[in-house]
Amino acid sequence: MTAVTDAVDRVTAVNAALAAVLDPELDRPITDLGFVRAVSVGADGAVEARLRLPTYFCAPNFAWLMVEDARRALAGLTWAGRCTVVLEDHFASDEINQGVDCGKSFAETFPGLADAGRLEELRAVFLRKGHLAAQAGLGRRLLERGWTIRQLAEARLGDLPERLTVTLRRRRTALGLPADATAPLFTDDHGHAVPAVGLERHLRRGRTAAVGIGTNTELCEGLLATRYGSGHRREKAS
Repeated sequence: MTAVTDAVDRVTAVNAALAAVLDPELDRPITDLGFVRAVSVGADGAVEARLRLPTYFCAPNFAWLMVEDARRALAGLTWAGRCTVVLEDHFASDEINQGVDCGKSFAETFPGLADAGRLEELRAVFLRKGHLAAQAGLGRRLLERGWTIRQLAEARLGDLPERLTVTLRRRRTALGLPADATAPLFTDDHGHAVPAVGLERHLRRGRTAAVGIGTNTELCEGLLATRYGSGHRREKAS
């Protein structure tokens, strides 16, 4: 393998790692949203990712979660040396960048603003919304294909091709819920199967969550395009 090929492969691996990082409110990868401005990999394996958000005043707790999750994802690359995530153009950039880089908690970096437990609960709240919205989307597709409500209620993850359940599995894994083939296809926040009698209401709640997520996503995409230009491109370096 040439040095150039190895460098390209490493940049690809960095992008793949960042693709697993979600904006907690939008339930979308930060790579899809255009929040990753640039990535670089040094000859010594040092990795840097530079992030940007739609506005200067994006909530610091959401920004923190994305920066922290991005750094954790990069640190999971077995070949990576020092991993740095830099949040740009944000009113709390300095505090967030330094805090995450030093391994501090959000509460330590912003004393009195929130505690670590509340931050993790906030993450869980949005993961649950994303999980609910994903169930609604899958339920709609299956109903359009002729499935009945009872069939949906009795179905298991293993009854469908993995490509149709990959989002559900990822959200459940993140929430600590069962995600194996025998797990119910439609569940409540605790991983319990939703009975047929309550499934239509469950799917309606999911559609409401999906509309909210979609609306916020469109708003953030518009703000990002306004701030940096609709033709913004992510930079890649090695």
